[in-house]
Amino acid sequence: MLRRGMHLALLFVAMLLGACATNTNRAMTSHADPLSCQPIPGNTSHERLCVQITRDRGDLWFVSASGGHRQRRLIEGLSFVGGDNGPVSFGDFSISPSGTYLAVTIAEEGHPTLLFRSLPQALQGQAESGDLPAISIYPGGISSEGWQSDNQLIVSSDQNLAHYRHGDELGESRNYLVHLPDGKVTSQTMPPNASR
Repeated sequence: MLRRGMHLALLFVAMLLGACATNTNRAMTSHADPLSCQPIPGNTSHERLCVQITRDRGDLWFVSASGGHRQRRLIEGLSFVGGDNGPVSFGDFSISPSGTYLAVTIAEEGHPTLLFRSLPQALQGQAESGDLPAISIYPGGISSEGWQSDNQLIVSSDQNLAHYRHGDELGESRNYLVHLPDGKVTSQTMPPNASR
């Protein structure tokens, strides 16, 4: 009887550990999302930039043709959630009106970051130049609200981004204008004609 009880206990522990491993894996990779695409401005072939968030490979970026044959070209080296820095979740992405910039929102262990890349360089698979800004805040949130122009992105945050100090929460979200390529942030009221 003791032996049978021991076997049942071991079976229970094995099942419990398996369930914990499954839940841990699910917690780390639960940010798989359906395909998200946006048209590439000025592209005469009407191609779209797409991202697929996968459980095992992170964010896969590719260019998709708009025709019925659905040709796709993977963009090597473009990733915002890869690496060994910890669990990263993908927020959203936005392309500037003339296709100069790509803005991407991610959160690493709950810390939101807004990243920028040169879209033409990214589409050609070129390495990141590193001269574009990244806006990281904690605590709080940041979201893209639309482009005022090709080099000015409107963002919303509950932090004072114009004069950021860690933990200096405003209590409500306000709009700011991020100027590219220098990353200067100014307070802004969102105009009604901003494009997302």
